[in-house]
Amino acid sequence: MRSEGPGVTGGTVSAGTTTGGSDSEGTTGGGGSDSEGTTSAAETTGGPDETTDGPGDATTETTTGMHDTDSGSTPDDFACEGGAWLFVNPETSSAGKVSLAADGRARVVSNGLTREFDAAGTLVATTPIPSGAIYWDIDAEGNGYAMFRDEGGVSPRKWLRKFDPAGTMLWESDLGPRDQGFWSGYGVAIAADGTTVYSDRAAVGDGTRMVKHAADGTLLWDLEVADQLEVAALGSSGAMVALVWDVGVRLLDPSGEELWTRPWELSVLSTAAIDGAGAVVVGAQIGSSGVRIGKFAADGTPLWDTHVEDMWSFGDLAVNASGEIAVGGHHNNDTPFRGMVARLDPSGATVATHRCDSGSWEVDVAIDDAGTIFASGAVDFETYHMYVTAYE
Repeated sequence: MRSEGPGVTGGTVSAGTTTGGSDSEGTTGGGGSDSEGTTSAAETTGGPDETTDGPGDATTETTTGMHDTDSGSTPDDFACEGGAWLFVNPETSSAGKVSLAADGRARVVSNGLTREFDAAGTLVATTPIPSGAIYWDIDAEGNGYAMFRDEGGVSPRKWLRKFDPAGTMLWESDLGPRDQGFWSGYGVAIAADGTTVYSDRAAVGDGTRMVKHAADGTLLWDLEVADQLEVAALGSSGAMVALVWDVGVRLLDPSGEELWTRPWELSVLSTAAIDGAGAVVVGAQIGSSGVRIGKFAADGTPLWDTHVEDMWSFGDLAVNASGEIAVGGHHNNDTPFRGMVARLDPSGATVATHRCDSGSWEVDVAIDDAGTIFASGAVDFETYHMYVTAYE
């Protein structure tokens, strides 16, 4: 993804936080401006508010801003409650996909650009993703992983390519013709050591192709399984969690063999992650019932199952090594929506929630080992603007 140099700066940086959705696709271009942005004083937040009805006895802290929650008509009017800082892109742009660098920086991909933010919320680098990439993600060391589809020729092909932080391609893998039984792929799950697993469902009927590469591009295996599934995340032990459509959640060993499968109601808005102990956390939006989060031990034992109160649409979830969980989505089940982030402890209790002003939604999240949640979404000012925030 990344090209050379810090690139363009831009946006408005202010006190307060935001949450966001995900958009990892796109071609080079979009977003960004040459302005330095501005800062303002932090918002005052309310104290403990109410107790959750989910697992555990933790108290839920709901932040309450000292402003009208109508976001107004410009990026300068927009605010998020309880955030350490807030960045709003002044240019038209979509919600971002969030990841974390090894040095703690937050990286947000939106509209063909990756923006990097330091701990204070300062935009320190902007780099374009490779032109033509239909999927893009970044590991902690700054290496990028992209999916490409050839558009010309008698038999157009699919490619997985890895790039170093300067934008130089390190390796590529030919994943075969686009018209040979499979679509373009759901995406790529990336382990902390750079191992990747690509999932590609059958174009007709059931079945999924899974392809695993080592960090240096060595092909480790190429499997086809009977179920339609997506590998959502890889754990530190090499285990992989997959979402199996019309079935539930499955844990696979490093060779791709099934360890266990548990029933779970999935939707098109579903994802899963693995914590430091090997436990699986899964989240989904279940119709009008809101956002459901569940946890399974590494051996498949169900641990808990809860709904996130007042969150009506699911955007993303993330876990850290100690098992803290960040959930992104939006508040309200009708317009105007409000971007929302919930913090759950390892027992499933909601310990804090944060909401942004009206007109915001699509919240994508990451959480570091210190418990800071980074979130990105979009807010509607007649056109959409990407925002980024952090909750400490």
